Amino acid sequence: MTLNRRTFLATGAAATAAMGTPMILKAQPAEYVLGASLPLTGPFATAGQLVAPAFALAQKMFNDEGGIAGTPIRFVTEDSGYVPQSTLANYQRVLATEGKACVGYFADSTGAMKLIAPELKGENARLMGSTSFASELANPQTNPYQYISGPTYQDQFDILMQNIKAAGGSKIAIIYSNTEFGRDPLEHGRATAERLGLEIVLEEATKPQGADIPTHVTKLAQSGAEHCILQGYVTGVWPQLIGGARQFGLPIQFHGTFWGMEKLIADRITKEAGPFLAGYQGVMPYRYFYDRENAPRYEQYAALSKAMFAGTPLENYMSTWALQAMCGLELAMKALRDTAEAGKELTADNVAESLSGISDWDSGGFFGGPVSMNNNKIGTGRVYEYAPDTGLFTPVSDWLST
Repeated sequence: MTLNRRTFLATGAAATAAMGTPMILKAQPAEYVLGASLPLTGPFATAGQLVAPAFALAQKMFNDEGGIAGTPIRFVTEDSGYVPQSTLANYQRVLATEGKACVGYFADSTGAMKLIAPELKGENARLMGSTSFASELANPQTNPYQYISGPTYQDQFDILMQNIKAAGGSKIAIIYSNTEFGRDPLEHGRATAERLGLEIVLEEATKPQGADIPTHVTKLAQSGAEHCILQGYVTGVWPQLIGGARQFGLPIQFHGTFWGMEKLIADRITKEAGPFLAGYQGVMPYRYFYDRENAPRYEQYAALSKAMFAGTPLENYMSTWALQAMCGLELAMKALRDTAEAGKELTADNVAESLSGISDWDSGGFFGGPVSMNNNKIGTGRVYEYAPDTGLFTPVSDWLST
């Protein structure tokens, strides 16, 4: 299949057509359905459009492997515009349309996960992954059917602070967006800093877009911080803060969390504004897609990408955002397959039990070694550093766990 860039972006939501011939088996549907909402329009449309084709790749790969115990799967992907109420409506619609054939769902935000959580009861309960790393979701007691495909934002702060401490750092600033996303790890981060003997010399909130960069940089300069953690941003503000600090002559080491670690964004900034991101570090739960040595699952993705997405951004590179979605889908499929192979019905309770029992999982590439689900999350990651001359993020720490 050949897509040019125009059709690649225009048809992301439609890249989930059923593949293969449905197998009619007694007492189970002809196919299983996994629903998904992605921001194909709205403020995070770029991310959604890069992630959507990965669902088509996952569908083909999973069906080539036999689906779920021989029954094929089909993804139903809809646009949310990054509006939680739209994601809820999409979820309710796929349940009404597909019924028990729908065995899982992928949501597009913390807000959507929280809005849908009360709906996950009785016949309406399904296993649910998402783009979110929100710390409150990693609680099987309150969110038994929702899971995180990596470390929470609190875990990511732990990993960064462990690495800062190991590098001899002592004074930290935290600059964050005045959103739930930005505030998520603050209280936990204060406790971690105290435990590690690190001093937080500045906590500064900004607007998530259109922040007053000179004012925030001035406060950062006055704080005497050696390191600065940026939290709660996807595009825009975090590179502007780093650029402003560099213009001010500040020698501060900047650190980001997952959503500030995309190579495509760093490359674009470097092309447009110069190499001021040199030395920028951050925590990533996974290997980058170009790090495929001893990563057989990544090699499978690469081969399929070349065949399915020639001439598009996914042909040779899978974004960190798409990798996060793929990891979530891999975990869901493992839980569903483990449940089916145990001869159990694919109810939300049975699948959630299988998910929580995932132990010493060899992901085939995402992580540095076998990982386990603990409180519906995988609390591991490592710190990477960006080099503008190569356009690569390379690891500067071992794999660290919380």
